[in-house]
Amino acid sequence: MDDLGPFLEQVIGDAIANAIGEHEHGMVTKWVALVESIDADGERGLWTMTSDGVKAWDTVGLLQHGLHLQQAQTLAARLDPGE
Repeated sequence: MDDLGPFLEQVIGDAIANAIGEHEHGMVTKWVALVESIDADGERGLWTMTSDGVKAWDTVGLLQHGLHLQQAQTLAARLDPGE
């Protein structure tokens, strides 16, 4: 991520906090973003970004929870062909 990391983390954090605040869903306590990128040479990258102060176990827990939610949604869609 080089020097782009802190900038992206700030921009993403601000965007998340603003969106949640605008829709009256409280305040953001922590966040994790998993981002895949591809550069002009076709080189792919995978970045994990977090809000300030997030511990490794929080990052793993948030990502694991997101994985479980996605798996459940995928399974539900397969079981209900009406979607």
